[in-house]
Amino acid sequence: MAEDAVDSETTAPCDRCDTPISTDAERCPVCGYQPAGYNPRLLRVGEVVFATTITVSVLVFVAGVTGIAAGLLAVDLSKAAIVTPYTAGISGFFLYYVRNKRRASPTDSEILDRNS
Repeated sequence: MAEDAVDSETTAPCDRCDTPISTDAERCPVCGYQPAGYNPRLLRVGEVVFATTITVSVLVFVAGVTGIAAGLLAVDLSKAAIVTPYTAGISGFFLYYVRNKRRASPTDSEILDRNS
């Protein structure tokens, strides 16, 4: 019975030592490998910063395009609205990267190079 439980668990080779380990493991039990940059608290802070940047960028863009300015000059806000799609796009990319980095395990290949 214990062997059935082990067989039903999904395994994959560790990226460093190629030993089959559980895909749910955060660290390889054989060689101790853990994907670089894994600091859950710092990655969570990064997610919040990038999500906030996206939200502010969208709000500035909408306010600049529609001319709605709560106490600010509409002309200045419309000038700032020009760059907000870029800041939202770049922040969105980094948010995606940080979320994937937080979920990385020792059985994953490099996040941006999964085909090797």
